[in-house]
Amino acid sequence: MKKTVLAALLTTAPFMASADVVLGGDVEVNMWQQTHNFAGSEVDGDDTSYTFEASLEHILPLIPNFKLGQSSVDNDDYSYTKRDYTLYYEFLDNDLVSVDAGVGITEFTDGELNVVISEDFSGFVPHLYAAAEVGIPMTPLFVFAKGSGIGYGDNNLIDASVGIQYSIGLYAFDLELQAGYRVHQLDLEDFDDLSVDLDAKTDGLFAGVNFDF
Repeated sequence: MKKTVLAALLTTAPFMASADVVLGGDVEVNMWQQTHNFAGSEVDGDDTSYTFEASLEHILPLIPNFKLGQSSVDNDDYSYTKRDYTLYYEFLDNDLVSVDAGVGITEFTDGELNVVISEDFSGFVPHLYAAAEVGIPMTPLFVFAKGSGIGYGDNNLIDASVGIQYSIGLYAFDLELQAGYRVHQLDLEDFDDLSVDLDAKTDGLFAGVNFDF
């Protein structure tokens, strides 16, 4: 019986060792400290919000990786939930530097604007995506910058983050503690037939964890 179990473990070991190379990803959760601004004026609202992001990566050529992100904003003048669906490629990926780029769709749901009158809104906006990480040699630290956005006509959408991470290598994954700054900048005209432009900025510091598999 023991020989049978040992043989089975030895048979499956090569597959288990290669599975992490073939398929990987990460899950990120942050607490975002927010300030709010509409049309150039500060707005009172929720001070904190939680953000979520997950990605799935593989080694199949030509097929892009996939990333899903969600964040939300709630204040006296505007509120919304923002979801990002992104297809991207890794153009560089080693222990010191990584660079990703791709395209996707941003979805706004549960939107509400309370300026002239109370109006609900929802809809989709295309976006470009880019991200970069640079490790600090001889340390478990690295800095990162990432963002999605688009500009066309008088419309602009930016969701950008910069920060620093501390990586702790564990058996099955890396635990990365992170902190930084994030901003949502929206300047959308006639979005979902709103009576006024959606001219909003939400920004602030964030902190959280990233589980890198």
